[in-house]
This record gives sequence, structure tokens and C-alpha cells, in this order.
Amino acid sequence: MTYSTAIRSALLGFLVSVGASSLPAIDNFESLKVVSSELPSYPLGMTVNGIYDGAARVIISVNENGVLEDVYLESYTHPDFGKLAEESIKKWTFQPAKLNGEPLSVIKAIDFDFEDRRGVFAFGVMESVAAKLNFARFADSKRIYSPRELDEIPEPIEMITPLYPEEFKGQGTIGNVTVLFYIDETGEVRMPHVTEYSHESFGKTAIIAVEDWKFKPPLVHGKPVSIMVRQKFTFSESRK
Repeated sequence: MTYSTAIRSALLGFLVSVGASSLPAIDNFESLKVVSSELPSYPLGMTVNGIYDGAARVIISVNENGVLEDVYLESYTHPDFGKLAEESIKKWTFQPAKLNGEPLSVIKAIDFDFEDRRGVFAFGVMESVAAKLNFARFADSKRIYSPRELDEIPEPIEMITPLYPEEFKGQGTIGNVTVLFYIDETGEVRMPHVTEYSHESFGKTAIIAVEDWKFKPPLVHGKPVSIMVRQKFTFSESRK
């Protein structure tokens, strides 16, 4: 599929750096609850390499039955921490979120913080000195990049336009939706979710379309990276 310069320019306008996403409080909403969890042990091999702490963040999708459907490893300070977090979260069980008493699917970020003080004392090194020796901590880290840091805006390979909902045809209804999602190192769209919408039907049709989008991998200095993007849609029957 070939895209015009105008379409790519429009895409650039939708790629926005996002630090943290938070939604306004919703009445009668019950958050996703962790029923059981298994925390990973600190990898002693990291201590040997002078790494005494680290972190990882995973994004999870849990359906209305409390089943973990997808896991996306968003960031880590070292690949081993990312692997441990990803393996651990797959063993957790959940109670689904609810809205007005009805269970629903949600996407949630889970942060893992790793710290091994045993390694500090086992090697007889003072904690303050250990912190200075922690030079390898971010050597192989992964993080989410801002679109402004990219070599260029990722070129769309597949970009389906959301359909105008049948239920509003002939009524002249205008709809607005904002979808937040990741583009991973392969150009795949991960964890798309609606953050704002004027009607649930517009949100559903936007998600259905975005789930099938695909891009060329985002690059920073020629290396594939992950980014978070915000896509805004405006629906009107005349534009379809």
C-alpha cells in the first residue's frame, strides 16, 4: 500500500510523546485486582556483574473473565530484569475490573523493582560504594522513545480507516475518539486502548481498525525501538 505525503504528514501530527497516561475517575468503576502473585528472586548473576538494583515495566491486558490475554514488556534497565518480570506476571491471577457491576477488559501497567542488598554485604562493599560501581545498570536497557527522538516518523504499511458506525447513519452524528497504543520494534501495534470517546461505538470501531495497523519499525540511530503514540479520530458521516 502506498501513502501520500499528506497522509504521512497527518500521521506526524498524531504522534505525541506521552509520559504517563491517567484517566479521570469513573463512578462505579472497580479496578483490576491481583488475586495471587509470584515475585521473582533477584538474579545473583547480576550481583557478580556489579548490578545491585534495577526495574522493569510490563503492560498487561486482562479480559472480562480475569484471564491474562497479552503481556507487553515496555521497559527495563537490563534484559534479565525484563525477562524475570515477564515470566513472573504470566503466573499471576486476577479479578476482572468492573463498571456498574459488569466485568470488562482492561489494560494496566505493572512495575517491578529489583534490589539485592545481599550482594552488597556478601562482597563486603559499602552500599555507597556499590552505588558508584553500578556502572552496568543501564548498559542494555530498553525504554519507550518519543517520536521526536526517531530518525524519521515510521512509515505505515497497513492503515485501515475506521468505519462510521451503522447505528448513526442518517443522523448526522459527529464522533471523537482518542486511542493510545505502542508501536514495537517490529512495527506491530501493541496494547491499543481508548482513552477518550464521545460514544462507545466510535471507540469500538477505532480499536478494530488500529489493531490491524502496521508500520515500518521505528528507528533511533538505525536501531529498532518502541514508541507510544496517541491517535485522534473524528468521525462524521460525510467523511465516512
